[in-house]
Amino acid sequence: MQLGCENLSVRFFNRSEKILNNISLSINKGEKVLILGPSGSGKSTLISVLAGIIPEHIEAEVCGKVFKNKNAGVMFQDPDTQFCMLHVDEEIAFSLENRCIPRSDMDSLISAFMDQAGLKVDKRTPIETLSGGMKQRLALACLLALEPEVLFFDEPTAQLDPAGRKEIFELLNHLAEKTNQTMVFVEHILDGCIEWMDRVIVMNETGSIIGDGKPEDILRYFHHELEEAGIWRPKLFPEKWSDVIRNPAHPLSVRLSERIKGKRQSATEGYSDRDIVIRTENLDIGYGKKPIVTNLDIKIHKGEWVSIVGENGSGKSTFLKSLIRLEQIKKGKIYFQGTELRKWPDRELYEEAGFVFQNPELQFIANTVFEEIAFGGRQRNWPEKQIDTKTNQLLREFGLEAHRDTHPFTLSLGQKRRLSVATMLLFDQALLLLDEPTFGQDEKTARELIKRLKERQEQGTTIVMVTHDMDLVDDLSDQVILFSKGRAAYQGTPYGLFSDRKLLRESKLIPPLHYELLHGQKESVVV
Repeated sequence: MQLGCENLSVRFFNRSEKILNNISLSINKGEKVLILGPSGSGKSTLISVLAGIIPEHIEAEVCGKVFKNKNAGVMFQDPDTQFCMLHVDEEIAFSLENRCIPRSDMDSLISAFMDQAGLKVDKRTPIETLSGGMKQRLALACLLALEPEVLFFDEPTAQLDPAGRKEIFELLNHLAEKTNQTMVFVEHILDGCIEWMDRVIVMNETGSIIGDGKPEDILRYFHHELEEAGIWRPKLFPEKWSDVIRNPAHPLSVRLSERIKGKRQSATEGYSDRDIVIRTENLDIGYGKKPIVTNLDIKIHKGEWVSIVGENGSGKSTFLKSLIRLEQIKKGKIYFQGTELRKWPDRELYEEAGFVFQNPELQFIANTVFEEIAFGGRQRNWPEKQIDTKTNQLLREFGLEAHRDTHPFTLSLGQKRRLSVATMLLFDQALLLLDEPTFGQDEKTARELIKRLKERQEQGTTIVMVTHDMDLVDDLSDQVILFSKGRAAYQGTPYGLFSDRKLLRESKLIPPLHYELLHGQKESVVV
């Protein structure tokens, strides 16, 4: 056995329940294995044990036998947790130093690994200035530089745009074929990776394995279990796209055609100038001295759900932070509820607007989940009974009741994300700014999260969301704003954006599957 475990159980010392329960698993050399399960099922814990991180670097009670490969590398959900240097080239050089590569050979290797990972930035770029997606690419470059025999990937594409996700999966598939390295993946987004996996392992919410087999067999025979566990299913696999395009009677083709017909009928253009919540005038945004997006003239109306989309590094998160003064603007003006943003007192601004970070840990300040949600109420001197009632309600709504006394930093990434949103929903704010709200969520919890946000929107809250999930954009948005090549390249309905093939190509956006069918059918007619 190259890699695996027998009767493995794991419990963290600050919890009474086990996160993994009697797991036995064997992975052979060169195998490509995908681990699926609901948020909090122990997927990340399992690969941390197999990689030797637990209990060597993270303390936990571990029972059973573990078979590890010493030459292993890990790419984490949050790339910031694995960086220890200041600049891009230094971080990759650190991996090369671990292999005792001579300094004279490093420059060319650093460039090669950056190219492999699609990291198109200057070598001396400060890591802190990279977007979330670019940090993921840097983490991948560092991992590749180690040339390990076993590679563990904990949601390696979670912060990448759809085109970037496709590129990384294609790169990893090519590496898998070329090097025969063993690869173990934890992923929520399956399209692009499940097609070339040798095995799929399914875990349940109690940290046990309930399925292990070939991808197509797991999808066929464990359909009910996957649905119950809230695990995202691939949108296409095991179907072949060529069959769907060529045969209008194909079941998937019929379903997608019906969906695009509904989108076409419901698409509307134009917005009233009444009740403008956010307005920008000739706005330039960026970080450091460098403007990223210029001349923004945007209007966002009361009660709208607005999605901000674009490639990694296009300025989406920077724009979101600018709307609440977390990032200083370069030029122009922002008006919030008719008053210039810079004139708002801090306390009054944050009473009216809430922000959910891409990295939820950036907003945690309390020692328990309960106190994290309750903190804002205490700051506003709410009566204790009101705090208790509202906090317990949010714990139930977001599936966090069992973790009320848990430290926020020990939650899974999906649970951290739900907590970060719950803290913002303690108040009835006029504006909610969300940076990748469904990142790291299984299907069930993502839908529940969106349901809660949708309820707030229906009550009049304006929601501005940065996301790479184009299905979410299509389903929820009243307005979409596309950042591309330093400007707002599109403002309008999702249907208008996803129907524009030229704009999609220029901005490297991959639309939802039903629009791909629409474009594919048009292309086949032209041919």
